[in-house]
Amino acid sequence: MSKADKAKPDSLSPRAEYLIERHGSVWLIWLLFVYLKWTRSAESLLRGELANNDDYMRMVEIRDWLGGQNWFDMHQYRLNPVDPLYSHWSRLSDVLIGGPIKILTPLLGQAKAELVTVIAYPSIMLIIYLYLVTALSGKLFKSRATPVVSAAILILSFGVFTQFGMGRIDHHSLQIVMALATCWFIITSLNKPKNMIYAGILCGVGLYVGIESAPYVAAACIAVVLVWVFAENMAAQKLRYFSLAMAATTVICLLISAPPTRWFTPSCDALSVVYTQLTLAVALIMWGLSLASNRIKTPIGRFVLAGVFGSLALLVTVVLYPHCMEGPYANLDPRLVEIWLSNVAEAGNFIQFLADGIASGVAAIFLPVLAIAGYFWVAKTEDKSLALIERTMFIFVVLTLIAGLLQTRLMFVSNALAIPLAASVVLRLLSWAGKFKPRAKMVLIRSAIIIALSPVTLPILISMVAPSDDANEAAANNNTQKSGLEAPECFSQTVLGKLTALPAGTALTQIDLGAPILKFTDLSVTSAPYHRNTSGILAALDMFIEDEATAKRAVAKMRADYVIACRDSNETKMMLGYGPDGMLAKLIAGEVPSWLEKVKLDTEGVLLVYRVKPDQS
Repeated sequence: MSKADKAKPDSLSPRAEYLIERHGSVWLIWLLFVYLKWTRSAESLLRGELANNDDYMRMVEIRDWLGGQNWFDMHQYRLNPVDPLYSHWSRLSDVLIGGPIKILTPLLGQAKAELVTVIAYPSIMLIIYLYLVTALSGKLFKSRATPVVSAAILILSFGVFTQFGMGRIDHHSLQIVMALATCWFIITSLNKPKNMIYAGILCGVGLYVGIESAPYVAAACIAVVLVWVFAENMAAQKLRYFSLAMAATTVICLLISAPPTRWFTPSCDALSVVYTQLTLAVALIMWGLSLASNRIKTPIGRFVLAGVFGSLALLVTVVLYPHCMEGPYANLDPRLVEIWLSNVAEAGNFIQFLADGIASGVAAIFLPVLAIAGYFWVAKTEDKSLALIERTMFIFVVLTLIAGLLQTRLMFVSNALAIPLAASVVLRLLSWAGKFKPRAKMVLIRSAIIIALSPVTLPILISMVAPSDDANEAAANNNTQKSGLEAPECFSQTVLGKLTALPAGTALTQIDLGAPILKFTDLSVTSAPYHRNTSGILAALDMFIEDEATAKRAVAKMRADYVIACRDSNETKMMLGYGPDGMLAKLIAGEVPSWLEKVKLDTEGVLLVYRVKPDQS
């Protein structure tokens, strides 16, 4: 045995070191998250409680589908029975979540099958995201610390991290994963051109999952066109791969998303003929550009040509469907916008969100700003502004950030995409700090860098200066998506489960109570926080904010058998603010009109429950 062998008897092989560095931190962070989330959420999960209105509504939709509702029938018949909500959600999430439930139900029973799935699904999405974000960070800056730093930034990005919490089964975690995967396939197409096919497929499927994916799909199209603009390896072929895959996938998704009678209905809030036509136009333009490669060879000429035709496709779409330029909430009833939508933080723009809390606003925008600043820094110091990896990540962050500034609910996607660039900034600064001596000085500087660039440091400091912003709330609302379920006792299964004692019927409820009641009981409800539920939300406003005569008309119009409200919640406070002398205020004060009868359930002090007298409905 050589002296070298004796000196390192326990040394690891290069392969073992790689496995530990690449996979160890990812799985460690994942296991730590799963453990902490379980210890924090186990009690509520075991009761069947979920995190968000959308999660409750998703489970209701899955149950209906597994119960025999037609694939193309997206009506929610228990939500506003007089005018059932037609959901704009996709069946893809129903398959990913409902499939395991269907398989496990014969083995575990439905309740346990649902429990296992709502724990496993977001946890699986998280491990996929962790691998993607660390892989992209590694492309931007190679270091043994890359996986650890990337994962640590994710942990501190609460708005992104919470999208993967147990019980989160809405489509946002899937959108995050798909956006990162699209980036990955475009970047790795440098050596594997056919990866552009997968990127195109993800763009088409992304539009099907939710139209919130449009910003990252637009970013992908621009990133792919720039490959052609700069005449990179097999650029024309890559354009054709991507455009054909995106166009074919989008058309297929449209065909499976709705029955033939709805294929040409121009919906602005879901995949429809609007976005399919635009996607096909963009794909056709890309195909045409690929054929012009030999005629136009300068980057400027190619850029101008692509810009002109891309703008023309967008202009034609605007001319054909001008109402879609105002977003999915364009045609809402003005009263609904004023009273309901204006109080939904995620539906407003960033300026409105910032006005509600400076610390929360800074938390929401910190990572994208750091990522963009880092891009320009690296571009200046390392001359990588036009490199495929850097520019692709930059385009994705910028376009999704713009979307988030226009509508705050999209900010979480920008934050999720910003983590690789932000991690590369931190890693470069830590590498620079490693040159300092003595070691104590180096450790001090590195610690200062980590603290200063943590996503939570600046919001917490601002919270200290601005007492109106709570530090924990500011951090938790990083790129926030407020669910409205801010009073756990009012929305818990232990309280709402008591409603199962009521005979079957329709309850005119407050807006945020609707989805949980649908999940925990067999009752139908009139209201839930979805913009397509216009008549149901207006009925809730009429019932709880207006006078008795208006309230009675709302009950009759909705054919309600019950009236249910939360005694103390943010929504209750909002309604009391708009209607201090309205029906909700009177019910809380104990003034029950003659056409309502108080139901005695063990929810005293939490829920207000009334039966509508038979001759009054």
